[in-house]
Amino acid sequence: MRKTIAALVGAAATATMITGAGVAAASAVLPAAARHPAAISQAAAHPASVHAAVTRTEHFQDLSASLTSNTSPVAAYGAFNASGTDTQGKGNTDTFTFPGGSFVIKHKVTYDRQHFSTRTCSGTEHQRGVYKIGDGTGKYAGISGSGHFRFRLLIVASHTSHGCSHRPVAVQVVIRAHGPVTLP
Repeated sequence: MRKTIAALVGAAATATMITGAGVAAASAVLPAAARHPAAISQAAAHPASVHAAVTRTEHFQDLSASLTSNTSPVAAYGAFNASGTDTQGKGNTDTFTFPGGSFVIKHKVTYDRQHFSTRTCSGTEHQRGVYKIGDGTGKYAGISGSGHFRFRLLIVASHTSHGCSHRPVAVQVVIRAHGPVTLP
């Protein structure tokens, strides 16, 4: 039943994206003045950097299913909305790159729990922690912020005649984070 519901939700989301119904619905809620070409031109002529700094809550979601890549897609919404790439750096530092610029995330784990089942040949890891944002470039120059994150990992190995393989066959990582961000 859950697979059927998930498949239906996925099909509905795909249909919405393909048909543009989501975009049409979103533009319908904007005031007519905001959709007017003159209003759009005026907004482009006055970039955000001219205005006072704004602090709002930003949310990030990072997903990965790769066993080898150090990059993964990241979505951001709140103070700004964008889709981009998370590139893992050395230590506890990542770089989020979005259209128009990038910034650095420095994170610290404050809680970590791991479990591996030899019966199912699968394991999980749950982490919580804190992060700080800085070193912005492009339209994110001067960005600052901090917040909390949750990390969830599922790793699956093959069953062998001697138990579990030491090489994973699948991995899924979901990272969700949120906190105040200030954009100049």
